[in-house]
Amino acid sequence: MINFKKLNINRLSVKYLNFGLKKKTGKNFTGNRTVKSKGYGKSKRKYRIIDFYRNNYSVKAIVLRIEYDPNRSSNIALICYKNGFLSYIISPNNLKENDIIDPNLNNVGVVKKLKNFKFGTFIHCVESNLDYGFKIARAAGCYCIVLNQHLNNKVILRFPSGEEKLINNNNKGILGIVSNINLKYKKLKKAGNNIWLGKKPIVRGVAKNAVDHPNGGGRGKTSKWSLSSNFTKKVLKGVSLYKKKKNINIIKKRKKKCI
Repeated sequence: MINFKKLNINRLSVKYLNFGLKKKTGKNFTGNRTVKSKGYGKSKRKYRIIDFYRNNYSVKAIVLRIEYDPNRSSNIALICYKNGFLSYIISPNNLKENDIIDPNLNNVGVVKKLKNFKFGTFIHCVESNLDYGFKIARAAGCYCIVLNQHLNNKVILRFPSGEEKLINNNNKGILGIVSNINLKYKKLKKAGNNIWLGKKPIVRGVAKNAVDHPNGGGRGKTSKWSLSSNFTKKVLKGVSLYKKKKNINIIKKRKKKCI
């Protein structure tokens, strides 16, 4: 067994689980601004390498600590497997330090295949395709609900958006809800908090000059360009750029938000 008291976790985690990030300001390789809502002022941060595959899910693990991650809305947990392998995972709700993640028990944070979950269980970090990594329900407070088994080795899942889909029952998922549930009630006290996140204030096109935007210029709210568009004049409001593909696996579509 590993003696966790003698193990210097801080030194090990910095070496091969973190790396520095380069700031992005919304420019492409030619130097032209393509995204105007991104800009300077983002705080310096390091990216934590998170295990979205959990190939060692059949091995017992212990939670060493729960950390704050500036790159995502949820918290992350540093775990150590029985074989001594360290990794970061997305922390589910009610997971604490010194908790043991046992695959034989129904504890929070246990990875199982979708066919092994009972109907009505709340899961997160679900694979959309087999062995392609966790893609679904990774943000703070998100979860999916296992509804029913289906023919042809598929399971009906209800997504956080309310949509219901058929997914292969050999895909993996994690038991529980993602941590940091109360994030949606957090209020920004000043505009500088958004700038620290790398978000610039968005100015309406009508309020700009004619040089800067197709909808700009004129006296008052009048403008030469009748159709509302992007500053590149290629993206029009209400006109989709992509062809709609029919998805056979969708059972129930999500509700459209009323503007």
